[in-house]
Amino acid sequence: MSTDLEILFEGFSAEQKRAFLDMATPSRRYAVQNVVLKEREWGSEMLLVEDGVLSVWASDVKVGEVRKGSVLGVSTLIEPHLRTATLVAETEARVMWFERSRVLAHFETAPLRLLQVFFVSAFRIHLSLIERCEERIVQLTRELHAI
Repeated sequence: MSTDLEILFEGFSAEQKRAFLDMATPSRRYAVQNVVLKEREWGSEMLLVEDGVLSVWASDVKVGEVRKGSVLGVSTLIEPHLRTATLVAETEARVMWFERSRVLAHFETAPLRLLQVFFVSAFRIHLSLIERCEERIVQLTRELHAI
Protein backbone atom coordinates (compact mmCIF):
# COMPACT_ATOMS: atom_id res chain seq x y z
CA MET A 1 0.00 0.00 0.00
CA SER A 2 1.35 3.42 -0.96
CA THR A 3 1.99 6.07 1.66
CA ASP A 4 0.31 9.45 1.39
CA LEU A 5 3.68 10.90 0.43
CA GLU A 6 4.07 8.46 -2.46
CA ILE A 7 0.55 9.25 -3.65
CA LEU A 8 1.09 13.00 -3.35
CA PHE A 9 4.08 12.98 -5.68
CA GLU A 10 2.81 10.54 -8.32
CA GLY A 11 3.51 12.18 -11.66
CA PHE A 12 6.21 14.50 -10.28
CA SER A 13 9.77 14.32 -11.53
CA ALA A 14 12.51 14.11 -8.89
CA GLU A 15 13.25 17.79 -9.52
CA GLN A 16 9.58 18.80 -9.14
CA LYS A 17 9.29 16.80 -5.92
CA ARG A 18 12.43 18.45 -4.49
CA ALA A 19 11.16 21.92 -5.45
CA PHE A 20 7.88 21.21 -3.69
CA LEU A 21 9.55 19.86 -0.54
CA ASP A 22 11.85 22.90 -0.47
CA MET A 23 8.76 25.10 0.06
CA ALA A 24 8.17 23.69 3.52
CA THR A 25 9.02 25.71 6.57
CA PRO A 26 11.97 24.17 8.44
CA SER A 27 10.95 20.85 9.99
CA ARG A 28 9.52 21.14 13.47
CA ARG A 29 10.41 18.61 16.14
CA TYR A 30 7.91 17.47 18.72
CA ALA A 31 8.63 15.66 21.99
CA VAL A 32 6.37 12.87 23.24
CA GLN A 33 2.91 14.22 24.18
CA ASN A 34 3.47 17.60 22.50
CA VAL A 35 0.41 18.89 20.65
CA VAL A 36 1.17 19.37 16.96
CA LEU A 37 -2.14 21.03 16.12
CA LYS A 38 -5.48 21.50 17.83
CA GLU A 39 -8.99 20.66 16.80
CA ARG A 40 -11.20 23.70 16.07
CA GLU A 41 -8.22 25.97 15.35
CA TRP A 42 -8.08 27.73 12.01
CA GLY A 43 -5.82 25.94 9.55
CA SER A 44 -4.38 26.68 6.15
CA GLU A 45 -1.29 24.46 6.21
CA MET A 46 -0.64 20.95 5.01
CA LEU A 47 1.56 18.70 7.17
CA LEU A 48 3.91 15.90 6.22
CA VAL A 49 5.04 13.50 8.94
CA GLU A 50 8.76 13.01 8.33
CA ASP A 51 9.37 10.78 11.32
CA GLY A 52 7.54 9.46 14.37
CA VAL A 53 3.98 8.60 15.28
CA LEU A 54 1.17 11.07 15.92
CA SER A 55 -2.16 10.18 17.53
CA VAL A 56 -5.32 11.67 16.08
CA TRP A 57 -7.99 12.88 18.52
CA ALA A 58 -11.51 14.05 17.73
CA SER A 59 -13.61 15.44 20.58
CA ASP A 60 -11.17 13.92 23.11
CA VAL A 61 -11.48 10.43 21.58
CA LYS A 62 -8.42 8.81 20.04
CA VAL A 63 -9.50 7.86 16.55
CA GLY A 64 -6.21 6.75 15.06
CA GLU A 65 -2.52 7.22 14.46
CA VAL A 66 -0.45 8.51 11.58
CA ARG A 67 3.18 7.75 10.80
CA LYS A 68 6.10 8.67 8.62
CA GLY A 69 4.88 9.45 5.12
CA SER A 70 1.43 10.61 6.22
CA VAL A 71 0.09 13.84 4.74
CA LEU A 72 -2.54 15.79 6.66
CA GLY A 73 -4.49 18.94 5.96
CA VAL A 74 -4.59 18.71 2.17
CA SER A 75 -8.12 20.10 2.21
CA THR A 76 -6.88 23.34 3.80
CA LEU A 77 -4.86 24.02 0.66
CA ILE A 78 -8.14 24.23 -1.24
CA GLU A 79 -10.11 26.10 1.41
CA PRO A 80 -8.77 27.07 4.85
CA HIS A 81 -11.07 25.86 7.63
CA LEU A 82 -11.22 24.81 11.27
CA ARG A 83 -9.15 21.73 12.05
CA THR A 84 -11.21 18.59 12.58
CA ALA A 85 -8.79 16.82 14.93
CA THR A 86 -5.98 17.30 17.41
CA LEU A 87 -2.61 15.70 16.66
CA VAL A 88 -0.37 14.64 19.54
CA ALA A 89 3.15 13.21 19.29
CA GLU A 90 3.11 9.61 20.53
CA THR A 91 6.85 9.34 19.92
CA GLU A 92 9.42 11.98 19.14
CA ALA A 93 8.31 13.31 15.79
CA ARG A 94 9.43 15.57 12.97
CA VAL A 95 6.85 17.35 10.83
CA MET A 96 7.12 19.51 7.71
CA TRP A 97 4.58 22.33 7.32
CA PHE A 98 3.44 23.72 3.97
CA GLU A 99 1.74 27.11 4.00
CA ARG A 100 -1.20 27.44 1.63
CA SER A 101 0.00 30.75 0.18
CA ARG A 102 3.42 29.30 -0.69
CA VAL A 103 1.92 26.19 -2.28
CA LEU A 104 -0.45 28.24 -4.42
CA ALA A 105 2.36 30.62 -5.42
CA HIS A 106 4.52 27.62 -6.35
CA PHE A 107 1.88 26.29 -8.71
CA GLU A 108 1.40 29.68 -10.38
CA THR A 109 4.69 29.12 -12.19
CA ALA A 110 4.46 25.33 -12.55
CA PRO A 111 2.92 23.59 -15.57
CA LEU A 112 -0.88 23.45 -15.29
CA ARG A 113 -0.73 19.66 -15.64
CA LEU A 114 1.37 19.42 -12.47
CA LEU A 115 -1.21 21.42 -10.51
CA GLN A 116 -3.94 19.09 -11.77
CA VAL A 117 -1.95 15.99 -10.84
CA PHE A 118 -1.20 17.41 -7.40
CA PHE A 119 -4.82 18.18 -6.55
CA VAL A 120 -6.08 14.83 -7.84
CA SER A 121 -3.49 13.15 -5.60
CA ALA A 122 -4.45 15.40 -2.68
CA PHE A 123 -8.09 14.42 -3.21
CA ARG A 124 -7.13 10.72 -3.18
CA ILE A 125 -5.32 11.25 0.14
CA HIS A 126 -8.37 13.02 1.56
CA LEU A 127 -10.68 10.19 0.43
CA SER A 128 -8.34 7.66 2.04
CA LEU A 129 -8.55 9.60 5.30
CA ILE A 130 -12.34 9.53 5.15
CA GLU A 131 -12.29 5.77 4.53
CA ARG A 132 -9.99 5.23 7.52
CA CYS A 133 -12.29 7.35 9.68
CA GLU A 134 -15.32 5.33 8.58
CA GLU A 135 -13.50 2.08 9.37
CA ARG A 136 -12.63 3.40 12.83
CA ILE A 137 -16.26 4.42 13.46
CA VAL A 138 -17.40 0.91 12.55
CA GLN A 139 -14.74 -0.61 14.83
CA LEU A 140 -15.70 1.63 17.76
CA THR A 141 -19.40 0.92 17.19
CA ARG A 142 -18.75 -2.84 17.28
CA GLU A 143 -16.73 -2.46 20.48
CA LEU A 144 -19.49 -0.39 22.05
CA HIS A 145 -22.15 -2.99 21.18
CA ALA A 146 -19.96 -5.76 22.59
CA ILE A 147 -20.01 -4.14 26.04
